Amino acid sequence: MKKFFTSVIIVGVLFACMQLAGCDKKNDGFTSDAVTDYVNLQTGKYVLYRLDSTRFVSFGQKDTVISYHAKDVVEGQVTDNLGRAGWRIVRYLRDTGSTSESDWWPVLTYQVIPTRENIEVNEANFRYLKLVLPVKEGYSWRGNGYLPDNPYVDLYEFSNDEDIQDWDYTYHDIGMSASFNNKTYDSTITVVQIADSTNLPITAGIPASKTFWVEKYAKNIGLVYKEVEMWEYQPPTGSSSGYRHGFGIKMTIIGHN
Repeated sequence: MKKFFTSVIIVGVLFACMQLAGCDKKNDGFTSDAVTDYVNLQTGKYVLYRLDSTRFVSFGQKDTVISYHAKDVVEGQVTDNLGRAGWRIVRYLRDTGSTSESDWWPVLTYQVIPTRENIEVNEANFRYLKLVLPVKEGYSWRGNGYLPDNPYVDLYEFSNDEDIQDWDYTYHDIGMSASFNNKTYDSTITVVQIADSTNLPITAGIPASKTFWVEKYAKNIGLVYKEVEMWEYQPPTGSSSGYRHGFGIKMTIIGHN
């Protein structure tokens, strides 16, 4: 009988501990922002950027930066090929010296599919999970999991994209302010997709590479900053000089409506 009561007491204590642990877990004080807080998907909304495009010229011997103004405009609602509701975004470019609305020309169209769990972007038949729940410092996910092998193979002869499906997108600086072009955005999040390099700074005779992709989003606005570097350096061989091949992109918000 004594053993029976002892067992009952032990079971009761364990049950109580489990209940308390469950309560503590449910009330740990963490609540996530909705991923849709970091986009503004309404017809006619736009974000204006300065877009700097880095290219390697003269057979990879030199790099050059070509700059534009870019405007991403929400043009209307769409239904994607999976039957999901989304939004069609058109990117327009014009020269940085122009102020004429007639000078904008369209360069690409992409779709944004917002759900409770994530923000998906479909561009050039590539699917990216740009934001996911929970919006929490240090949280990671495979944002490129839907991409094909070597998605840039038709454009660039590099190996930077060989493991692109395995990139761990990671949240940093949740809720921090960020300033661009003398304007401060009070609540932003940073998504580091990858920050990898080999043999930098470049040393003659040694292959090198850089694979870097970071995006920042501001609450109720959307993307406010994007920086990408994906390139490889091949050292000299015989009579051939060393060269770099790949690309770079920087987009910085100028304004929005």
